[in-house]
Amino acid sequence: MPASRTSTATRRAAGVTEGPPPSVLLAVEQLRRQVPGGIGAYASGLLGGLAERSREGDPVDVTLLASRAPGRRADDPLAAFGKPVIASWLPGPLLTRAWDHGLRHAPPDFDIVHSVSLAAPTLRRSSPSRLVVTVHDVAWRRHPEATTPRGRRWHELALVRAREGGAALVVPSRLVAADLVAFGVDAGRITVVRGGADHLPDPDPAATDELLGRLGVSGEFLLSVGTLEPRKNMDRLVRAFHSVRPSLPAPWPLVIVGPAGWGPDPSTRQETDGIVFTGSVSGPVLAELYRRARAFAYVPLTEGYGLPPLEAMRVGTPSVVADEVPSVHDLGEEGPAPARIVDPLDVDDIAAGLAAVLTDDALRADLAARGSAHALTRTWGTAAREHIALWRSLQ
Repeated sequence: MPASRTSTATRRAAGVTEGPPPSVLLAVEQLRRQVPGGIGAYASGLLGGLAERSREGDPVDVTLLASRAPGRRADDPLAAFGKPVIASWLPGPLLTRAWDHGLRHAPPDFDIVHSVSLAAPTLRRSSPSRLVVTVHDVAWRRHPEATTPRGRRWHELALVRAREGGAALVVPSRLVAADLVAFGVDAGRITVVRGGADHLPDPDPAATDELLGRLGVSGEFLLSVGTLEPRKNMDRLVRAFHSVRPSLPAPWPLVIVGPAGWGPDPSTRQETDGIVFTGSVSGPVLAELYRRARAFAYVPLTEGYGLPPLEAMRVGTPSVVADEVPSVHDLGEEGPAPARIVDPLDVDDIAAGLAAVLTDDALRADLAARGSAHALTRTWGTAAREHIALWRSLQ
């Protein structure tokens, strides 16, 4: 254990706040999941931003915490981040359950223990560490019908533990902050840190050509990205697209990228004419799909933030976005949104938005310019700097 790590924790316990940068144990269990999802993108983006801050002279001592690595330790994918890794001997599901019941605790001698999700380790009573938990959304409360009963129970209990345990809470939007205040969390414990849009790798045109050729897609298309589960509202998007497609100037297909989740699978619908499901794709292929798409559609029932619209808008793709996606238009923000905003519960409104963004050249140009400008303001370097500021304030 580095001497600076122990001495900083000891100094803070004694009430001394000056000293070296904080030592941070970052619990990144989501990166062990087969489908890391948006939380995995946040964890990866944050680590990339922290590396950028380190190169610019603002280093933080970060160690990663997760369950045991799949296969041999030498093959641990977390090693790619260039940080020390503390890997439990427990597999992911058992480690999360042990954290839930207080049977496993975070290792001592770190100033900050920060979990990138509600799957957070507990601290020993004697620990001088401060606990930070990122709460990405409370979607199970806003739309319980779009969450499994087991998922609702787990998330509710995890949120109660975070609230009652005194953790500092990081949220990605004012919308989530307001939800937590309504849940009884003191506003002073909440810090809003917006995610970046600069995490995708360089596009891979050749691999994208191969994918689209295999799927029979040529020319332009409408793109959507998201896990195939009820909250992402793909069924209404598909119905809206079918209603508007006959009136479009060309028979552009709807290409849907994302892994299967739970609930009815929209790819099994009988009416799938013009709908292409790709499943999961690599980062370089996703980046190229964003660049080639004529428009992008993202109409989930609710989001705590919503990275896909930022990814699309960053490359100038005009977008249709549901009204509860704070990465595009957050609670209390003034002025026009940089995307066409639609009601995710209204198939006709979604269809009207699709028709406008696919065919209205003036609107398309306006959204492309404003969307790109908006997305370019969201960087993981900025998010990392705001995380570092919070960690320092807790020393």
